[in-house]
Amino acid sequence: MKLSLVSLVIGALLAAPTWADSNASNWTLRVGAANVSPNDSSGAVLGNDGVAVDDAWGLGISLDIPMNDRWSFEVLAASPFSHDITGTGAINGLAVGKVKHLPPTFSALYYLNAEKTWHLGFGINYTTFLEDDADDALVQALNVNSADLELDDSFGYSLKVGFDIPMNESWSFNGNLYYMDIDTTADVYLDGAYATSVDVEIDPFVVMLGVSTQF
Repeated sequence: MKLSLVSLVIGALLAAPTWADSNASNWTLRVGAANVSPNDSSGAVLGNDGVAVDDAWGLGISLDIPMNDRWSFEVLAASPFSHDITGTGAINGLAVGKVKHLPPTFSALYYLNAEKTWHLGFGINYTTFLEDDADDALVQALNVNSADLELDDSFGYSLKVGFDIPMNESWSFNGNLYYMDIDTTADVYLDGAYATSVDVEIDPFVVMLGVSTQF
């Protein structure tokens, strides 16, 4: 299911340049505050206990390139998001570590009306983890000298709904809601030696509110 959907999205994005229309509207730049709210689950870390990933705020920026009157291609970028990882179950609240990531996303957008007030999108997300550090509390809980985390990069689909409500001739109030399929494996190293791997499904909702303009 996931592979077939990702394949469909890739095909749509590769075909996008053939839709280009010289009479289409201008490019749209969207900038705003973005909140990543993980809907996470994980495998075991200590016994049968898992981990949770908290919310994070950052700056979101997207560029919307029109292909014709209704379709466009969007590139979403952002400043790095930093999350705290904490324990669940019997280790609820234990500081496990911190992670910082970038989630560039490429989407095909379909505008629901001629004024381009509302749109839907589907695309692909690539999440790369820049930093993944274990917390001292985890080291103490495991009774070891050192602990390290290494998270694999993630590739999955994304879904979107968004709007642009004009405020004046140049600027609009913009809102976006994304759902991103982000799954990763965290390798745990204790005292420099591999100890275990933890599968983490982050699967966040991303809310971005700000402004947009055309040029």
